[in-house]
Amino acid sequence: MSDSGTLKIAVCDDEQAQRRQLQFLIDKILPGSQVDLYESGEDFLNSFRPGVYDLIFMDILMPGMGGVDATTKIRSIDASVPIAFATSSKDYAMEGYKNRVIRYLMKPFDPTEISEVLTLAGQMKGGQGGVTVRINGKDMNFSYEKICYVEQNTHTLYLHMANGAVLQLTGKLDDIEAQTPDDTFMRSHKSFLVNIAHVKSVDKDLQMFVMKDGDTVHIRRESMREAARMLAEYTMASL
Repeated sequence: MSDSGTLKIAVCDDEQAQRRQLQFLIDKILPGSQVDLYESGEDFLNSFRPGVYDLIFMDILMPGMGGVDATTKIRSIDASVPIAFATSSKDYAMEGYKNRVIRYLMKPFDPTEISEVLTLAGQMKGGQGGVTVRINGKDMNFSYEKICYVEQNTHTLYLHMANGAVLQLTGKLDDIEAQTPDDTFMRSHKSFLVNIAHVKSVDKDLQMFVMKDGDTVHIRRESMREAARMLAEYTMASL
């Protein structure tokens, strides 16, 4: 493993230009990180060993073994390595849920999104695997599964926790969202970020998530279909 300030990263993509762009962005955002490039799923799996990489960027559509099949094989021997799907289509959401990818990256790559993924992988490497916030001048980390949803009211954030506690702090919901994986957290409204794992149902009439603890969380009208899709796919993948 690399030291705490850098990451050991694999980029698997059949297009040389995409591999080079990702390598350039990683070198710029996180100098000193080791980046290994692979041009096929078969090529990557031939050299992959559990515990070697802190993060894998996996292209979905490749000749021969595609990214979904490669990721399924990776998960059969390494359940925890962070994997980000790189794609030009979100048609593979279900496969992402099944294989627990931390982010979908749409091509061409957005440097801000790459930076967020690197930050997330760094947190997971540090054994945190959650959201880090500053409360009373002290950084605190909360694992994803302990957070039901986060609400923003002006400059105040309210973290609604699985144990019933509500933590209050100053901050921006955007900063919390950037630390959470796309497959389980949804920005249902400008003021709400929801952990789908804690959702019981979607009330289409009231445009709300009904949480397992009885709370309700507002969903903007244009996000209703996405909310229903995410819950359905998460539920199916959890069966």
